[in-house]
Amino acid sequence: MELKIFVKQLILFALFVVCVTACTSVNDDYLRKIKFDQDWKFYLGKVENAETETFNDSDWRCVDLPHDWSIEPLSKSDSLSIGPFSKQSLGGYSVGQTVGGEGWYRKTFVIDPQDVDKRHILYFEGVYAQSEVWVNGNKANVNVYGYSSFRCDITPYCHSAGKLNTIAVKVVNEGKNSRWYAGSGIYRHVWLIKTFPIYLDEWETVIRTESLCNNNATISVETSVFNEEMQSVETDLFVDIVDPDGNVVQNIQRKINVEENGKQSFSCSFSIKNVSAWSVDNPNLYSARIRIFSGQRKLDEISLPFGIRTISFSAKEGFRLNDQLLELKGGCVHHDNGLLGAVSLDRAEERKVELLKANGYNAVRCSHNPPSEAFLNACDKQGLLVIDEAFDHWEKAKNPQDYHRFFDEWSERDISSMIKRDRNHPSIIMWSIGNEIQERSDERGIQIAERLKNIICKLDSTRPITAAINDYWDNPQMNWANDAAKAMQHLDVVGYNYMWYEYENDHKKDTLRIIYGSESVAQEAAMNWNLVEKYPYVIGDFVWTALDYLGEAGIGHALELSENEKNPQFMGWPWYNAWCGDIDICGEKKPQSYYRDIIWKEREISMAVQPLPAQGKKEKISYWGWKNEQLSWNWKGKEGDWVKVNVYSRAPKVRLYLNDCLLGERPISDKSYSTSFMVRYQPGELKAVAVYDGCESSCTILETTGIPVGIRLVADRNIIKAEKDDLSYITIALVDEKGRIVPDADTEVQLSVIGNGIIKGSGNACPTDLASFRSLSPKTYRGKAMAILQSDGNEGEITLNVYAKNIGKSSITIKVRDNLSLDKKNTIYPGTVWKDTDGETINAHGGGILYHNGIYYWYGELKGDSTYRLDWVKTWECWRADAGGVSCYSSRNLVDWKFEGIALPTVNDKTSDLHPSQVIERPKVIYNEKTEKFVMWMHIESPDYEKAHAGVAISDNPIGPFTYLGSFKPNGSDSRDQTIFKDDDGKAYHICSSEWNKTLYISLLNDDYTYPSGVYVRRFIGQSREAPAVFKKDGLYYMLSSGCTGWDPNKAKWAVADSMLGVWELQDNPCVGIDADKTFYAQSTFVLPVEDHPGKYIAMFDRWNKTNLVDSRYIWLPIEFQGDRPIIRWQSSWSLD
Repeated sequence: MELKIFVKQLILFALFVVCVTACTSVNDDYLRKIKFDQDWKFYLGKVENAETETFNDSDWRCVDLPHDWSIEPLSKSDSLSIGPFSKQSLGGYSVGQTVGGEGWYRKTFVIDPQDVDKRHILYFEGVYAQSEVWVNGNKANVNVYGYSSFRCDITPYCHSAGKLNTIAVKVVNEGKNSRWYAGSGIYRHVWLIKTFPIYLDEWETVIRTESLCNNNATISVETSVFNEEMQSVETDLFVDIVDPDGNVVQNIQRKINVEENGKQSFSCSFSIKNVSAWSVDNPNLYSARIRIFSGQRKLDEISLPFGIRTISFSAKEGFRLNDQLLELKGGCVHHDNGLLGAVSLDRAEERKVELLKANGYNAVRCSHNPPSEAFLNACDKQGLLVIDEAFDHWEKAKNPQDYHRFFDEWSERDISSMIKRDRNHPSIIMWSIGNEIQERSDERGIQIAERLKNIICKLDSTRPITAAINDYWDNPQMNWANDAAKAMQHLDVVGYNYMWYEYENDHKKDTLRIIYGSESVAQEAAMNWNLVEKYPYVIGDFVWTALDYLGEAGIGHALELSENEKNPQFMGWPWYNAWCGDIDICGEKKPQSYYRDIIWKEREISMAVQPLPAQGKKEKISYWGWKNEQLSWNWKGKEGDWVKVNVYSRAPKVRLYLNDCLLGERPISDKSYSTSFMVRYQPGELKAVAVYDGCESSCTILETTGIPVGIRLVADRNIIKAEKDDLSYITIALVDEKGRIVPDADTEVQLSVIGNGIIKGSGNACPTDLASFRSLSPKTYRGKAMAILQSDGNEGEITLNVYAKNIGKSSITIKVRDNLSLDKKNTIYPGTVWKDTDGETINAHGGGILYHNGIYYWYGELKGDSTYRLDWVKTWECWRADAGGVSCYSSRNLVDWKFEGIALPTVNDKTSDLHPSQVIERPKVIYNEKTEKFVMWMHIESPDYEKAHAGVAISDNPIGPFTYLGSFKPNGSDSRDQTIFKDDDGKAYHICSSEWNKTLYISLLNDDYTYPSGVYVRRFIGQSREAPAVFKKDGLYYMLSSGCTGWDPNKAKWAVADSMLGVWELQDNPCVGIDADKTFYAQSTFVLPVEDHPGKYIAMFDRWNKTNLVDSRYIWLPIEFQGDRPIIRWQSSWSLD
């Protein structure tokens, strides 16, 4: 045994030295913080002496962290269990039928000789539930709250350099201790932190925005230098403020004297000009780099990201971010990651934020515990506001074995941990001290609230204190009218759980109270949001929940029951997930999410079909549930039967067509934004159309599909990093011969993987399909399933193979790379500076491309070098650069562009549209074979953007010069942000934003393409769409467009129609990936069919830089298709090859 231990020590020491040597060859600085997730041993069950060094763990299982044993298949397979689910689960429906228990983790490591004088700290981001940390047989730490991050200094317990150290962690998750699925084990990251005895501490460092006005800010930095040596020391402290582009914009140096075994605090403030403020639309992150030196020797360095932003709350002016009113479109979210259980991998947390942003949310309430660091980092980077919540209960229990047992002793420590860890995140706007606390209105509860508030305010006084207050079903002796105010007296902002009907009454009693809906349900979404829009003192609404979660099984159910059957609150076996979220556990929108889109004005019209209950039954919906409706027109076996078609819109009226036959027109309720039609089912096409004053604006369509004949695999990202924290989420869809997803296909699929990765999770969204959860042979649910691929840490490829009986096979390959960049040859780098063949920056903004005789011609706005703002324009931020005309570039490969000159130059006549003081935007050129002329259309504006004309020019040559014919208002209406489209039949169309950008006009042009023919339609009425880009594929017409938000980025949308002048179906955002909700900070301008690559299309966007317009960048990305749905995926680089 001793020989084995010696050999093991020798091998580990050698590997550790190699690793450190490799790292220090790149960076002379030591590695301060090392991820400690790999190569742990795990055992599930009670075991004696597992904390000792000599314990033999050779038969234990090897695992990597984060790890959650409660989603792993139970060892005993019988009629009482399926996978990780058991009918004997102590937590039952609360924890989704899963099992806890006791588990042990062990890991060994060796201290390198160069670290012999350093402190060694283990940092656990989260262990559920109670844990003990042992080092070499010595108990180093105890933690009782499964959501608190904690650190333990293991230096006193470590052996000398070169000797083996053993870490053992005991984790206990027993009894009934949670109202939802919590998971079990070390479910978040573990880190090893190494510092000299003189060091800095991220948790003791605070960065605040003291003021922000006219793009100038004052920030303060507070930190402390710690000294654990037995003598005082003098250090040099450096603070650098680094802007989002990596430039040091402020710095300071100070000498800091620290007494022996002491600490010395330090604070300073900086003025920063031309600030890039943090907001939900532009989440700009700065960093504070803090270093301490002793002479030339660097002792420590930390770098903390932060955002420069201000927040304010008032009943009169609402919530304001950077002094701009913002209504909180919020969702409550639990911490689990669906098919991954509680495992907190960085990509899983990042994707969760992406889903929220993509579905219109700008705020999240972390229910009911502190979230992971990765989640908050993603909120910072993507611009999602956060309510950071500490507790679900205080001294009074909600479950026998929950945290109430430890609250008195541990609450100050745990809430302090949350504040210190999280207070530098700009995304956090409120601290919540509790949710539905039973003792909230009694004397003891009021004392606790005051104590918790005082603890927080000592650590951070910049954010308000809140809590979620519920009605008194848990205290029958109390009532809202007499007792609610007691629970609120120590709150700065008050969360109301399901109490929207008290907002107006309570405001009369307390006009200064600031209110938000801390929990609401989808069925009452309109009532809640109408109050947010109506009253400034109601600052937002948070639905329960934004995302489906494990546990609280079936709280969102809808059942067919007879008159005398009881409708339960929760569901038992086999229900395992809550089924109350807008978005299911695979990330797909549910019907209520489409309804919320209407309420939040994210879409114009949506529709779902609700089958009628069986005879003698009624549909009974849980308060947290939603009616049993689907976005499907596949109802085999119901031919001729009545079904209910629910249509949602803010339009005054809607029409419903079945197979092109008008079934009727109905008014929309201005309170619920809905109406319903009773329809006898017959296969075909069901179409609902929004109608304004008799004019059809846009539509939504459901089609009956064929049987599934193929498997479509779509990855959220086709390239991932060679790190175990990165994942690729792959949607498995069964499609018919036309590529349409078959919504009633529930078919088993077989999954397998080869290459440099594993299937980390798999299954479907069905709340009762226990057998498919994390199975390699799951069923599809409503035509879909999911597989989550994880890299093994090595470069290469991962190939997922999927097979379904009687349908066939399909595969998809994900590339795994250390460096995600591509070779420079034939590669496009979206958002970077693009040089022409002469080495000059391409200056062709808002442009379009003409393909003619084998050459691509790129036309765009030639921006002047100087950008200025017209302060006399009060309607919007009118940033301008002098017009330089229309530039022209040519290329044969779409990568290398030659400057051909100015195709349409400006003139010196101040009365001309082409004077540099005027605006020449979005030039597009098409060729007319009949006239043999190149025809250019452009948006012509006055400097204040009041003119709204279309301009036309013609030329005999694609590179010009073009002859300007003049400008006008097409069809007598405004024309802004325009494009033109030439169809296969030679007809051409002008598409522009009109009626002050509220409505889109599509006009058929005359035969020479120089003027409207008089035939036109109004589409997307009142929907504020601009920057249209039109293309055609497989006989269908597609349009990309932008919202109207000035310079601020917004969510793109796509639309499809079967004719240019037909009714367009306006759809969701086609963009996917980081910042997709902001269209990658860009705006559509053109879609290019790649002539020498049939079936390939490039979406062209402009990333505007309003304060330096000439430095606006070009975002070109390939368009993929899922059936008839375009997908534009963010890629930092891509190749046409």
